Amino acid sequence: MKVGIYNQPAEGGIGGSEVSAAVLAEALVLEQHQIDIVHHKPYLNRERLAEISNTDLSNVRLREVAVEPFSFGSTHNPWRRYEEAVNWQRALSEPYDLFINFTHGFPPFCHARRGALVVLFPFNEAPHYRLDRRPRLKGLNALKDAYHKWEWRKRLASYHHKTAISQFSRDWTMRRWGVDCEVIYPPVDTRLEVGAKENVILSVGRFTVTGHSKKQLEMMTSFSELEKELTGWEYYSIGGVSGVLEDAEYFNSVASVAKNCRAHVVGNLEPRRLSELYGRAKLFWHAAGYDEDDSRPELSEHFGIATVEAMSAGCVPVVIDKGGQREIIEHGVSGFLWNTLQDLKRYTELLVRDEQLRAEMGKAARSRAATFSRTNFVARFKRLLTDSGRLPH
Repeated sequence: MKVGIYNQPAEGGIGGSEVSAAVLAEALVLEQHQIDIVHHKPYLNRERLAEISNTDLSNVRLREVAVEPFSFGSTHNPWRRYEEAVNWQRALSEPYDLFINFTHGFPPFCHARRGALVVLFPFNEAPHYRLDRRPRLKGLNALKDAYHKWEWRKRLASYHHKTAISQFSRDWTMRRWGVDCEVIYPPVDTRLEVGAKENVILSVGRFTVTGHSKKQLEMMTSFSELEKELTGWEYYSIGGVSGVLEDAEYFNSVASVAKNCRAHVVGNLEPRRLSELYGRAKLFWHAAGYDEDDSRPELSEHFGIATVEAMSAGCVPVVIDKGGQREIIEHGVSGFLWNTLQDLKRYTELLVRDEQLRAEMGKAARSRAATFSRTNFVARFKRLLTDSGRLPH
């Protein structure tokens, strides 16, 4: 078959959605399918994606397309409006037998013979939800509401399967889009080696204030306040840095705090060296979503690939009790979940002072991480398709 794997996010670096697309592409091309990864990022090329995702993409084509803002239609005629909706971004899916859409945004109608929707996280409510909240809709507003509901159902029905990358994303997809999804956790490279463990705390995430902040400044400040209790321990804050001025300034602000303590801030570290750090580190910190309003769930981690990677290398995660992190960690067994920075420090001190506990939890973390392996992801996704005749055995 001819398969298009669409990666909708157009901003940010190469992250979890791109890696998921690459892993799936690698698996499907081995079954003699013709695979395109369709994307919006000019800097994304096959060699770079293969390196970051640790996949073989030599027989996969990358197809860059222009971003088209979501269209609500330009006419009041419902049939013409529907025709415009159906044709919005038609070229994305029309060339394919199977179209797999990894998305945060409103999905275009699927024109492939078969379609699978993968909701990373629904950033916005379905269009008709705003009308639904108005009291006693009458006349034209009632007709608009009915039309939008009908169009939305038709749009989602063009995808034969709907999945979400976590229960957290599934719950919000139901709340914001009114559609239920099957959870298929994203693929994580759980083949990382456990090295000779050192007194190292590690955090990994993009340095950004223009998008999904990973709260490196708060974690760096916490370490600077805690380090006098952590004799001989070091902290590494690792992540991608874009060319956006505000993001570069944020990176520099984290680095300036690190100068006054036993900490290191490194941007755009090559994958091999990051794997070595995972192997050396004993603890892993994550804080995305900290101090954010609960009305903005998209600012929490939608799953937590970096957390699972760390766990697979024997790091004990001490991460915020928000978003998809709750589904990864068994609190008190394979890691700790916290709600305040004081709890982050308290759990960290506990693990630093009790090496036996840390070692036991490190083993439990490795065992738990295996649940989210690439093998399991590919098997579940292929089963989803083959069980309904969507993909040849």
